Amino acid sequence: MKTSDLILSFRASVCLLILAAAAYAQCPAGGYPPPAPPGPPPRITGSQGRPNGGQPAQPSGPTTPQPAGPSAPAPAGPSTGGPKGPPTGGMTPTRPQTGGPRGMPITLDRGATSKRRLTVDWVHPVPPQREGQGTAAAGPLPHKEAIACLWDDDDGRPLLVLRECQACQGADSALLSRSLKNDKTMLLTKWFRTVKLPAHIGERSHAFHNVFLGYNFGKKVPHFFLLAHRDAKPVAFSGVQTQSRLWKSMYQVLEQRYAKSPKRQVKKWLMLLDRYDTIEGRRAQLKEELLAVRASHGPDSKKAKKIRAKLDELNEEFEAVAAEEKKIRNLGLLKAPTKIAAAAK
Repeated sequence: MKTSDLILSFRASVCLLILAAAAYAQCPAGGYPPPAPPGPPPRITGSQGRPNGGQPAQPSGPTTPQPAGPSAPAPAGPSTGGPKGPPTGGMTPTRPQTGGPRGMPITLDRGATSKRRLTVDWVHPVPPQREGQGTAAAGPLPHKEAIACLWDDDDGRPLLVLRECQACQGADSALLSRSLKNDKTMLLTKWFRTVKLPAHIGERSHAFHNVFLGYNFGKKVPHFFLLAHRDAKPVAFSGVQTQSRLWKSMYQVLEQRYAKSPKRQVKKWLMLLDRYDTIEGRRAQLKEELLAVRASHGPDSKKAKKIRAKLDELNEEFEAVAAEEKKIRNLGLLKAPTKIAAAAK
């Protein structure tokens, strides 16, 4: 055999050994592939992660090798090569900066003061101890006694009584809308004494078992009801009511117990919340500017004094809004009618 043939045979043997070693490395012991070497991530050509706003990728085929180097940056601004959709990567903006298409509302963050107003101040009543029993676990109270326990001697506002169920414990989904803004609803609740009862009042041994069953609601027990006074007829809701019906009923009940109508007052109150948000947002911005000016020009510089003067003006405006809010909230609670007075009419 010639020397050249021996060299070719040796090279072929070496190539076969390299290929065999590479094939073995693809599936080591345990069946898990070895970690991929560091480098750029593979290009996804499926339905997810498509470039150009979701347009299909170009047909696969041989490509001309390109020199290695950093890729060119993408041009700024929206692309025009495909249909409109969410940003690349599936992320959606949490706070749009401009109005959406076709008049879609802008979602803005509320300030701390507005957030405190836009809550429901639930009261969780405790069953009274029975005489001679020393415990509250002595069976259900009579209906009238149970309703009387939901009021307080110093709080004669009309009642909003909600019972929790196994599906909505710890949530207000029976009262509040799941898809619409609830600002007006939550402000209207401020003129009610809002009582929340636990889900286990359905047990016959619970002291408040008769709060709902004492009324003639029929076979379907409502999720909550409104009560103008102790001898009034309750207004019941299933928990899937429309906002318009809820607001109408809340207005009707409140107008029985307050000297002023809540319709105009709640609109004014909502406008005041927007003013709170504006003041607090501006105040936070000025405080950041003041910190920067103090660091660069000193705490006694003209710029720092000017910013402090603006903060003082905002604080005065905040106090003025708070005083106006106090007047709006005071509808003039009327004395609850008694059964004798109601029968005399």
